[in-house]
Amino acid sequence: MAFRRDLLNVLTGTPRSVSSIARELGLKRRDVEDDLRHAIRTAKAAGHRVIVEPARCRACGFIFGEEKLAKPGKCPACRGTWLYEPQIRIEP
Repeated sequence: MAFRRDLLNVLTGTPRSVSSIARELGLKRRDVEDDLRHAIRTAKAAGHRVIVEPARCRACGFIFGEEKLAKPGKCPACRGTWLYEPQIRIEP
C-alpha cells in the first residue's frame, strides 16, 4: 500500500516511464506495472489528472494506445523494434 502512494509521488510533476520507475526503485518492470495501473486508478478517483503519452515507433511514427503502459516489443506497422516508451505523469 505504501509503495502505491510512493508511485503517486514519483509520477507527480515530471513524466516517467515504467522502466525508469523500476530502475529507481530497484524492481523489475513487470512488478511495477500492476501497481502502476492501480495507482493510476486511485489518482483518477481522487480527482487528479493522469496524462499518458503513448508509446510510439521511432522509425515510422506509429502511436500505440494509451492503455499500453509497458514498452511494446515491435511496431505492428513496420515491425521495427526501435520504440519510445510511454511516459506517465499525474497532475494534482
